[in-house]
Amino acid sequence: MKNNFFCILCYALCVLLLASCSSTPKTKEAKIALIVDQMTVKDADAQNIIAPKTPGPAIPEFVPVKDASSPLQTKTVSVAARNTPLREVLFTIAETANLNLVMERDVDTEIPVTMTIKNINVEDALNIIMGSADYYYLINDNILTISAMRSEIFELGHPNVIQGYKTKTGGDILSGTSSTTGGSSNAISGDVSIQSESDKTSFSFWDAIEKSLDTLLKPQSTEQRKIQPSFTVNRMAGTVMVTAAKKDMERVSAYITNLKKVLNRQVLIEARIVEVQLSKGLKYGIDWNSIANVFGNKISFGTEKFSNVVGGSNPNFQLSVIENNNFSFLLKALQEQGDVKTLSNPRISIMNGQTALLSVGRNTSFISKVETTTTAGTTPTTTFTVETNSVLSGIIFGIAPHINSNGEITLSITPIISNLVELDEKTIGTGDSSVQIKLPTVDLREMNTTVKVMDGQMIIIGGLIDKKELISEDKVPLLGDIPILGSAFKSVEKSEDKTELVIMLIPRLVS
Repeated sequence: MKNNFFCILCYALCVLLLASCSSTPKTKEAKIALIVDQMTVKDADAQNIIAPKTPGPAIPEFVPVKDASSPLQTKTVSVAARNTPLREVLFTIAETANLNLVMERDVDTEIPVTMTIKNINVEDALNIIMGSADYYYLINDNILTISAMRSEIFELGHPNVIQGYKTKTGGDILSGTSSTTGGSSNAISGDVSIQSESDKTSFSFWDAIEKSLDTLLKPQSTEQRKIQPSFTVNRMAGTVMVTAAKKDMERVSAYITNLKKVLNRQVLIEARIVEVQLSKGLKYGIDWNSIANVFGNKISFGTEKFSNVVGGSNPNFQLSVIENNNFSFLLKALQEQGDVKTLSNPRISIMNGQTALLSVGRNTSFISKVETTTTAGTTPTTTFTVETNSVLSGIIFGIAPHINSNGEITLSITPIISNLVELDEKTIGTGDSSVQIKLPTVDLREMNTTVKVMDGQMIIIGGLIDKKELISEDKVPLLGDIPILGSAFKSVEKSEDKTELVIMLIPRLVS
């Protein structure tokens, strides 16, 4: 029995040894096969990296089309509706474009729609329907929102400044002098003046904007809307915020766009104000015919067609150089007429409808009025109240341009040249109550006119002649200074010095 058990145990041990010997080579073979496979893959990758690949056909660079994947552009819709509620039409379009639809509270969904459109994209269909219904639409994150009102901010950039422009030339040259005839006093006057003043309402820019917007946003029909349009003007920031329906907003946008276009027009004005000391042979001023000969046929002068912009009763003179727009060329021609002296050489840019004023010279103050007040008492006291005024000896040049859409420039021009000759002192009163005032003597030349020209054309305004008497004295030394008898040893010669004022302007549009 023991021998049998021992035999069985030995047999089991032998079986186990044989099983272990047979399994070991299989495991090693498996590991070797895995290593070989990995090496084969690595070699293949190395061969692919080193070996050149066969070039295939060139692939064009992909350029995405704008909104090519948007359902608004890719999907088309056809709608045939007759008095169909707006909501039904919008539901159909939203389902076609796979959009979620939201209609705000103020939208009237029962508005009847009558239309027929075929095979147009969703975006065009929405533009047509919303334009007819006077509503806005907005697509954001696949949500189509319909609204009745929208707010927009328009920036005008106009300064909150109210300008004014007032000119006056001429006056009563006789100062209303009175004459006594047969015990009756008659006033003598020679009043010739031109006065122009800007419309104060037109210069109130923001008030005009508010009135215009109030008119534009009034209901166009008797039907009352659920929400009335409104606007807010911020004068300091120069902005206008408008809340309105689609058609009202389009009218406001068109109005403000055109207004900004008109206001933003600018003109650059180059000017020469010269004084020509006329030669002795020119008794009647500059010979413009000789100037015309220098320019050839490029010059015209006179008052032709000038009555279109200036009344026929107003005195005026105009000389226009049509083609040549060079100041130096004209100045050389004027030097043939006499000595040329430049009084002013301004160059300024002005916006459409605005005004500009140039003032160059010396301002002299003088006593124009004195009031005395005497206080009665033991010791009377006299007090004086003095008022002063001033006079400018120089040039004042005012100009206001207006530019239309055709490029025509209308200029209102007012040049004034003044020369302070002297201040005469006058004594009023006697004794301690006497006062002195100064009365100025001024040589004055002024003009006011309106002209219309095209871009780059030269305007020449002339004809203002000033005459001065010059007295030159020639005498024998010492003997000429003897009273009474000295007149026999000296001679006095009187002569006239004539100067003519010429104003040259070249307006140029600034793009």
